Amino acid sequence: MSSKKSPLPVEDPAKNLSLAFALGCADFFHLLSMFYLNPTKELARGLLDKSIQHDVVAIFEDTGIDETKILFEPVMEQHLQSTNETALFQQMRRDYTTLFTHPKKPLISLYEMQFRDLRDKNNMPTALFLNQAALHSEQCYRKAGLALSNETSREPGDHIAIEAEFMAYLYTQLAAALHENEGSSEKRWEMAIEEFKPHLIGWWFDFFDSCAQSNCGIVYPWLGRAGSVFLKNYRTRTT
Repeated sequence: MSSKKSPLPVEDPAKNLSLAFALGCADFFHLLSMFYLNPTKELARGLLDKSIQHDVVAIFEDTGIDETKILFEPVMEQHLQSTNETALFQQMRRDYTTLFTHPKKPLISLYEMQFRDLRDKNNMPTALFLNQAALHSEQCYRKAGLALSNETSREPGDHIAIEAEFMAYLYTQLAAALHENEGSSEKRWEMAIEEFKPHLIGWWFDFFDSCAQSNCGIVYPWLGRAGSVFLKNYRTRTT
């Protein structure tokens, strides 16, 4: 599961720290996107062989987070030692359905505006596609040179996995600009991140707290706790 990173330049320690942080953010946001888009056997395998946990330890180190104990919790360790890839994958699928996609009443919404409506007790819920969060998200994607599929079956632009993958893309581009010392490009991607950041502030903290407190299975509560720790550090580093 480990991702390959560009070598860090050694002549500028301050730039090295910025580049390491950007790479760490890109990797973590991409990991979140994979888990919240759909659980896969590859993710189950990565949890069992601990490559995902080790990736997250490296990400936390790159982004200056010390709370790595959360990544190897005894309960999770015991559960992973007593299961196999197929059983874990099936459990992740059941938990994903219960938490996010249950046809009658999912516990947590994967969509920003829907999540905020429920959290804020909005008596007039907004439409999935035609709402402020989804429309602004898609506007940001287009400004960055990206576009969502035109297929009618696609997800709205404010889906947590799409937002996370977009942040991964922005930080990947920023890391490349930092590595090449392209000042104008750095500013472009920094501005794109700042424009999109209100989506993170507006609901990601509560979303991950909800996952952490759900007690639904092992994987998604753990991911919620890791996400909460990461975002608290991220907010401190970027404000």
